Amino acid sequence: MMCLNTQKNIYSDVLPLKGAIIGFGGVAEYAHAPLFKRDPRFFIKAVVEPDKARRERAKNVFGDINLYEDLDTLFKKESLDFIDICIPPVYHTNAIIKACEYRVNVLCEKPLVTSLKDLKKVIEEHKKAGIVVFCVNNWRYAPIWSKTIELVNTGSIGKIQEISLSVLRTPNSGGGVTDWRKKKDIAGGGILMDHGWHNIYIVNSIIKEQPTCVSARMKYISSQKYELEDEVELNIDYKSAKVNVFLTWRAECRRNFGFIYGDKGKIFINDDHIILKNNGSTLRYNFGLPLSKGSHHLDWMIPVINDFFDELIGRKTKEENIMEAAQCLYLISLAYESHNNGCSSVRASNIFNE
Repeated sequence: MMCLNTQKNIYSDVLPLKGAIIGFGGVAEYAHAPLFKRDPRFFIKAVVEPDKARRERAKNVFGDINLYEDLDTLFKKESLDFIDICIPPVYHTNAIIKACEYRVNVLCEKPLVTSLKDLKKVIEEHKKAGIVVFCVNNWRYAPIWSKTIELVNTGSIGKIQEISLSVLRTPNSGGGVTDWRKKKDIAGGGILMDHGWHNIYIVNSIIKEQPTCVSARMKYISSQKYELEDEVELNIDYKSAKVNVFLTWRAECRRNFGFIYGDKGKIFINDDHIILKNNGSTLRYNFGLPLSKGSHHLDWMIPVINDFFDELIGRKTKEENIMEAAQCLYLISLAYESHNNGCSSVRASNIFNE
């Protein structure tokens, strides 16, 4: 298990950093709260949660804590260093903009926001406020992905030529205590906005190039015609490589698998292990739980919290995380555009130079 980075630094006189959790559903209770409770760098002063039963649950978890039903009351009554946003996606923008008004830093569950219009607003306002806005892109810290990225970065398979990834989930997967993931007006999108987000930032951390074009074909939940995609075939072309990502909420089992081909070798990903083939040899790396097991991933959150802290104190390059989140949303938006235009290929520009 990875350990929390509790290294002393020149900012130690202002620690712990005072924060509030916004929304106390399953991810807040099982993936965020346990880490903040045991990390001496942070102190959770308050929780904002409109549901009475969940507020009571927050009190049971934290004990002596201030509880609020809305953000406005929180910001008027509390002096905070950061907020931790764990509410459904379409509410993220309002919470982030409110934090910008009060110059309070933000840790936010993915997707950061659900539209390019909101993304532009968030980027502009957070720069004006001079705060950190940091998205929880935690899948890269899954042991199987950490090892895969390490092998790629150390040249084990040479220059990347092709990536194929598949994410299989059953129809009743996820959605929190209110099943919000299946409601477009709350989730902002279907499986592409959900699992697609994770796979895009993983691919971009492996292929360190700007994509050139995107195409996608989608299927939709039958009871919500043309509203919420539950199966997606996503293609992303780069100058030197091609990527295919298949995502479905229609599978009979949960599973993650795929491959990465380079000009000097191959890596095969199979849920709880990877196989490296290069130079005529084969190596197998085994991991504990399968990648498809569970949804809260407490251990994967530890390095996320460390990275957030490092950006807060200036030990990590600012803007790197929010730029990564922006790229995820941009490519997702192009995928929707492609599907809506007959699954045609859509040219990808550098979003940061537009």
